[in-house]
Amino acid sequence: MPPFTLGHFSQVCCQLLNHYFGEIVGQVGAYLLRRGHRPLFDIPCATGLSIAEVKKALAVMIQHNLVKFEASERNNNIAEYSIIHHNVYCLLRYPKYLYMIKRIYGTSEEILLEILLNLGQASASNVIFQSANRLKEANDDSEFSDPSALHKSFLKLAQDNFIIRCPKLADNANIQKVPTLEVEEKEKFTVPHLEIGPIAKLLKENATQLGEHGDSEVIWRVNHERFDVELRNVILVNAAARRVDATAGELYHLILKLWRECSNPDSPTTNALSFNVIKDAVRKNEGSSPVLLEHFEQYLRVLYEDTSSLIIKVGDAGGGQFVLNYSTVFENLACATLDSIVLERFGSKALRLFRLTRIQKFMEQDQMQNIAMIPAKEAKMFTYKLLEHNFLQIKELKKGTSNFAPVKSFILFHVDLPQVARTALEASYKGLFNAMVRQMHDLTDNKRLLDKHARLETLLETLRGEGLPEDELAYLSDSMTAAEKSLVSRIHSMNDHLTLGQTQADDTILILESYLKFSSMT
Repeated sequence: MPPFTLGHFSQVCCQLLNHYFGEIVGQVGAYLLRRGHRPLFDIPCATGLSIAEVKKALAVMIQHNLVKFEASERNNNIAEYSIIHHNVYCLLRYPKYLYMIKRIYGTSEEILLEILLNLGQASASNVIFQSANRLKEANDDSEFSDPSALHKSFLKLAQDNFIIRCPKLADNANIQKVPTLEVEEKEKFTVPHLEIGPIAKLLKENATQLGEHGDSEVIWRVNHERFDVELRNVILVNAAARRVDATAGELYHLILKLWRECSNPDSPTTNALSFNVIKDAVRKNEGSSPVLLEHFEQYLRVLYEDTSSLIIKVGDAGGGQFVLNYSTVFENLACATLDSIVLERFGSKALRLFRLTRIQKFMEQDQMQNIAMIPAKEAKMFTYKLLEHNFLQIKELKKGTSNFAPVKSFILFHVDLPQVARTALEASYKGLFNAMVRQMHDLTDNKRLLDKHARLETLLETLRGEGLPEDELAYLSDSMTAAEKSLVSRIHSMNDHLTLGQTQADDTILILESYLKFSSMT
């Protein structure tokens, strides 16, 4: 399947499917990404795979909540499969998920989440059993064979909505050719009673499989929407910390937690919080720094008076009422991101023209070069460069004086921010895809050398622990030439840079997507 048949976002999704699940799943995923809702019998013909391979690929993707099925509109007896695009893209964010959970809770919760991500969907008992086995092997300590602590950790993840129940068969599913799945709203984050005793007994017996258990039919998966909210909040907290300092970031993080508890995270504007409520939360929070406790009012004033609109004051009742307007704050973040892109691609003079046009709404060419104080030749060159790359748009106004006089036209330049954000978003997907392809190419082409280096490092570490003399270790180390070691070092350095580039591209994508999402609501 040629890559040009898919957009850059779809190419990223295909690359992720190939990397995590193999080429066959990648082929089936690419076909569904390109064609949308398709019945099972269409896929083997289009991909050249056998029906057994297609069924296995679909089963893997359904297990990991990457594909959904529903009855066809033309024939209710035929199921049509389609990709859940966002969930496929979220494969890229799994390392961020794990780091976030470890930072918020600790190692036990991180292990639980990692097991659930690896399994795709699983019961609570199975996740706890597998996690306890993992901790037992890693620590070789009997205390980790007691799953009760992991049960409490699982409850925390469910209560904070980081994991969610999968839908189960509806009551009338048995009379339908294509079953429907449903889950009640009140049960989405409710963990049923678990039998911890049998799990602990199996762990003591060093069992590798849990077998049948009481909650086998209650299946859990990761809640991507909740992680999206948390990643979005991380960006806002980092923005507050960069704008003021780390203590302001700490305060803003606490206020975001209060807003999350009282507001719908998908609403463009949060509910109002009073000054007294925020102050009480800061006092009760055990992790609040002494500086924040002492200078709370000053930090809050700096945040709501700042032009970045991280906090907006909407009233004076209760010491002051404060809200967060997501559409405004992400518009400011998107503008800062686009300014950075223009600066890197075209230079400071182009940025001056771009920013001036965005602020002034509509401007003529002469106005732009005069106000920006840029020579006419350079101003025209940068203006048309920005126009060529879709960072500026033009609007023609015609002014007719009479039926006999010629029509006079005015050409005005302006910035259509949503359109520019979509252009930058597409470029970000393209850059992300290129980084992923380059990383895969480097690792695949040098696989034998990297495996040899890894085996050698493992052997040296083992022998060093056994007390082997340094001269013998040096002799073993010389089994790889200086050129090979230099090449391995360059590959690892390049891999680190490409991984960092993917992370930064994903941050840019999250900012631009959030801006487009909330701007469409207003």
